[in-house]
Amino acid sequence: MSKARGKPVGPVRLLGGGYLRNMAESQVPFPYLPAQLQAIRASISEPRFATYLAKGGNHEEYAMALYLYNARVAKAFLYPLNVAEVTLRNAVDRILVGKFGPGWHQEVAFRDQTLTLNGLATLDKAIQRAGVNAARDQIVATLTFDFWSNLFRPEYGALWRTTVNVAFPHLNHGQTRQEIQNLVKPINVFRNRVAHHEPVLDLNVTDIYAKIVRLIELRCGETATWMKHHSTVSTVVRSRPRRDGTNANTLSAKLDPAFVSVKRETGLNELAELLDERHQAIICLDDGGRPTAALTVVDAIHFISECAKSVGGLVDLKDHTVADLIKAANLTDRWTQMDDATPLALAVKELQKPRIQILVGIEAASGKVTGAILRAHRRY
Repeated sequence: MSKARGKPVGPVRLLGGGYLRNMAESQVPFPYLPAQLQAIRASISEPRFATYLAKGGNHEEYAMALYLYNARVAKAFLYPLNVAEVTLRNAVDRILVGKFGPGWHQEVAFRDQTLTLNGLATLDKAIQRAGVNAARDQIVATLTFDFWSNLFRPEYGALWRTTVNVAFPHLNHGQTRQEIQNLVKPINVFRNRVAHHEPVLDLNVTDIYAKIVRLIELRCGETATWMKHHSTVSTVVRSRPRRDGTNANTLSAKLDPAFVSVKRETGLNELAELLDERHQAIICLDDGGRPTAALTVVDAIHFISECAKSVGGLVDLKDHTVADLIKAANLTDRWTQMDDATPLALAVKELQKPRIQILVGIEAASGKVTGAILRAHRRY
């Protein structure tokens, strides 16, 4: 593996053909002779390899480099996914023990009065696999991530009405089961893709990673810090190869550092003083400097206008906060965040999604904001 300033870089295109292998311990370039390529493609299967061949412009060696990159990303996520899944299931188990007792998996009140038919079928399948007389911790370990994540669907609202803040003590005031579902659902989908060796090349993996970090943080900040310290996701994402053997242009080159940073409790009178023609993006940060919402000056103007209409034209900005603005703006799917080292091509794909208006760049190690791109500005 080549080194640059002590950090690993992506597969390097070699004279005479071949990419430097950046997957295991070997530092020797793989030759990719015709017979080898044919044998590997047969093992991978042509339908599966076709995805990477299309991404590689029908260039076999580059397609192989992309295949290895995809495998490295999946491998890097195994550890964060492990911590997230174990943290989630232990948090839920603690709540179930408190409500139904240490044998909750056998209690009628849980099985017949709480679980849906699908949930009960999944539970019974786990009990069968672990053994009828298996201890609860064995049942917990055998149950799938699907089971745990599905417990946060709306039909289980009663289960979490008074317990969600016990399971996740760092939820903000007013946040509910829905906040957890918004995190676990996409994490679960991504986990299943990784588990089934499906391509993740075009997914916003930095957003998934941020959701994993957030989920763990809501349960235990120390565990999240420990996980981030040992995670290799950011390093691996930076290693995405290009056909010429170099890394792609990154998002950081296009980010605009001129944004307005606020907190949920910031008054709109304070916000108004920060806005000007150079600061079009408004990013709400938590106490650690990480983004929790992003919107535009236009969103702020529209909110103020609507408030003024409702009171006959006069509105006191001191009576409203950024939290009110966020609630009214309906920001769902209108902003996203990505590691600022993400290849620019992937960032552009995010900005081209129908509802996305703002892309926030973050430093992967800290999660802090480094800049933003507004869809309307076409900086990309």
